Amino acid sequence: MSRFWAGASSGSDGSDSDSDSASSGDEKAKAKADRWAVDSDSESEEEERKVVSAKDKAWIDMESDVKAVRNYMKNNDWAQIQETFDALNRKIEKQANLIAKEGGVPKFYIRILAELEDLLAEQLKDKALQKKFNKANGRAFNRMKLNLRKHNAKYEAEIKAFRENPEVSEDEAGEEEDSDSEEDSEDESDSNSDSDSDSDSDSDSSSDSDSDASEDKTKKKKALDEMDSDEWQSDSSSDSDSDDGGVDPTLKGRAKWLKVNTVADTRVRKDASEKEAAKAKRAEEKLKKQAEEKVKKAKAATYAVAEDITASELSRKITEVVAQRGRRNMDPREINRNLSVLASAARRFSAKIEIPALFHLVSSYFDAQRDMDSYLDFKTWRSCYNHLSRVVNILNSQENLVLGMFGEDDMADMVLAQQGALKDLPEEEEEPAEEAKGDGDGEDENTIKIIGNLVTFVKRLEEEYTKALIAINPHTSEYVTRLRMEAQLTHLCATTQQYYERVGDMGQAAVMALLRIEHTYYKHDSIAEAVFKAQKFAEKWGQYADLHPACLSPTAALSSEVKPETLHPAAMGGKPAIDAVFEDQAVLIKELCHRVVYKHGDDRTRTRAMLCHIAHHALHDRFYDARDLLLMSHLQENIGHTDVTTQILFNRAMVMLGLCAFRLGLIFEAHQCLSDICSSRYKELLAQGVQSMRYSDKNPEQEKAERRRQTPYHMHINLELLEGCHLTAAMLLEVPNMATEELSERPRVISRHFRKYMDFFDRQVFTGPPENVRDHVLTAAKSLTTGDWKRCADLILDKMDIWNLIPGENAAQKVKDMLKDKIKCEALRTYLFAYSAHYDSLSLPQLCVMFDLEKRIAHGVISKMMINQEVHASWDQPTETVVLHKVEPTHLQSLALQYAEKASMLVESNERFLDASVGGQSYKDDWGNRGGGGGGR
Repeated sequence: MSRFWAGASSGSDGSDSDSDSASSGDEKAKAKADRWAVDSDSESEEEERKVVSAKDKAWIDMESDVKAVRNYMKNNDWAQIQETFDALNRKIEKQANLIAKEGGVPKFYIRILAELEDLLAEQLKDKALQKKFNKANGRAFNRMKLNLRKHNAKYEAEIKAFRENPEVSEDEAGEEEDSDSEEDSEDESDSNSDSDSDSDSDSDSSSDSDSDASEDKTKKKKALDEMDSDEWQSDSSSDSDSDDGGVDPTLKGRAKWLKVNTVADTRVRKDASEKEAAKAKRAEEKLKKQAEEKVKKAKAATYAVAEDITASELSRKITEVVAQRGRRNMDPREINRNLSVLASAARRFSAKIEIPALFHLVSSYFDAQRDMDSYLDFKTWRSCYNHLSRVVNILNSQENLVLGMFGEDDMADMVLAQQGALKDLPEEEEEPAEEAKGDGDGEDENTIKIIGNLVTFVKRLEEEYTKALIAINPHTSEYVTRLRMEAQLTHLCATTQQYYERVGDMGQAAVMALLRIEHTYYKHDSIAEAVFKAQKFAEKWGQYADLHPACLSPTAALSSEVKPETLHPAAMGGKPAIDAVFEDQAVLIKELCHRVVYKHGDDRTRTRAMLCHIAHHALHDRFYDARDLLLMSHLQENIGHTDVTTQILFNRAMVMLGLCAFRLGLIFEAHQCLSDICSSRYKELLAQGVQSMRYSDKNPEQEKAERRRQTPYHMHINLELLEGCHLTAAMLLEVPNMATEELSERPRVISRHFRKYMDFFDRQVFTGPPENVRDHVLTAAKSLTTGDWKRCADLILDKMDIWNLIPGENAAQKVKDMLKDKIKCEALRTYLFAYSAHYDSLSLPQLCVMFDLEKRIAHGVISKMMINQEVHASWDQPTETVVLHKVEPTHLQSLALQYAEKASMLVESNERFLDASVGGQSYKDDWGNRGGGGGGR
């Protein structure tokens, strides 16, 4: 039906519906036809659209969230409160720049924060209400309790100002009134509709249709308005995000299609003053944040104990704080602070309260470690040491006190405290129980019950000390600072050993004695004495660098008269000095081993003490004492069945024994001790380094375990000195042996390791000048083979600086003199082996001139070779010549020699097989079945 006929139709329902459908169809056709038409200015003026700014839009979104939070607060729906509150905070963070421009966060946000604080404080007091919460509500309530306090700390000043002058904006007041009126109107409308439904049931259909039509029109109008506003907001938001190249949506009519010249934006550079002002502002904000953090820390440290607290109340508080350890959302640092406050307060009472508190505090410090590889910082380690030292001093000063273990009742109290039920027990029921306990058990009055063991705490402190030294860079001052604490740690072990000896627990005393030995054996007496004097000097006078230069001058002398013209006032007290006497470390270690460890220690403790004792003997050139201890204990046979750390200690002892033999000129013994370690990965065997993962078959866990077993840097054995001693000893033994290969039918190899290096050195096409220790020794060996002992001595003694690393007074020069004599003697032996077949006789004076040897020494070397049948010759005393004999063994003699050698090899292989099958116990006495020997076995 056309629009003309629709306009002339009557007001019937059918015609109205036809006209509406026709008009809607015409409007769709017109819109389709005119979609490319230019909008006229008149049409744009008639349409009214609402433009919302970014600020208003952000404010509207946040206000809607605030309104939702208030509605949920009325229903105590904490799950929805938390979710909506988190969304609101995200919007606040997103609009941070806009909020900063507008002068701060809006007041309605501050108001909702204050309301949440009040509601949370109110419901925290209502325990009955909290029990009614379901699981989700309870979890959300706890999270809000923890997060709201931290969140509101940033707006503390604004919330305080709001509470002093609460201002409610008109919009918020209007919202509350609207919400109340809406609720009232809904109630009224419900009642009216109920009452009117009966009265209007008999009315005409025309009135119903009219009312329905009016309602439909209002609903359609409201829906169109909402749709327009939504579309307008989305258009504005999209346009704001679009680039400048798009069409401006605010233009209407012909202006939308006109070409406009674009103007390029020019970047404005900030002046230097503006940059400095911004920098100063950032620094000011940083200082402000630091001040706020200090305030937070001060507030966190406000845990205090009342002055009139009783012993039972203090013990209960300690139990409650200890029960909080390990719980979720509990800060370990806060627990440590609370325990330190309680431990300080416990000093006012008896040792039965103070000592358990100190043990709980030290245990909480140890539990703060996140993994096995982390270590305590120096401040925390020092605190633990001070607490344990105070415990041991109290026990040694009050000889009637004895440490005990926690009983079942004490553990039950701990469980009750962890469940929060300990504070509900009435005190009047607790006191008679304590009295009855005291009356019935008089012998336990001096027993202090603790969790754990004092030895365990001291060992853990020593482990943390060692872990720190392994992890810290040894070339830093922090390493030196840590290293200074070794004397104090040793003193703590000594006092702990004294307590256990007084109590009669010699097994624990042996453990403490072993710790003292392990921190003493590796120091040479010269180094140990210097360290001892430096520590005593620092204890008495302070750091050496802090002293006045006048008191250190040679003119400083003790004087009672003040003479400024001749003597500086700082020098009146004389030069600082100490009168402490250094204790002989060899006597101390021997006393600890024989009196305590060998008699009362277990197998592992005795083994480690024996190895430390051997190493200390070897370090001070007492080779035969160390060798006798090693051979009598049979450690080398059973060391494979011990733990890895003990095997590392055995390797260190063997290396130190070999170096001792080398310093004393016992070249063969030195080579025997060093050959097993230095022929393989000696860096790993001594725990002084880790093999690269590229060439290793270990998994990451094994790699971490190996790194934890490393030896601290100050205990390292110099690897260059070790390699130099081993290769030099091998050279002095192998070069003369290599010269006999032309004479003997079956050559004998002494050092396969050295032979391998020599073969590789000989196969090199071009040999450059020696660079490292190995190159120097191989080049010297090449010169010694030709009899050029002077060049060999120059390469070994003068070109290598490793001999200066040998500890002891004038020890380096003694080793050099010894090596020079050995090189001369071995050069003579090599010359005789190589050229004796070409001579009938040799003149002794000529040999002495060639090798710069005394007649006595040269005569002794040649005579020894004759006795050992290495050279077939005889002396002609009148002419001082060596007459050489051409003696060749017969066929029968050569066969007999071969048979004897094969038989000896067979016997040796059988013995090795038998030892392996029976566990290395054949032909030897077991260490455990021996009597005496200082081992106590």
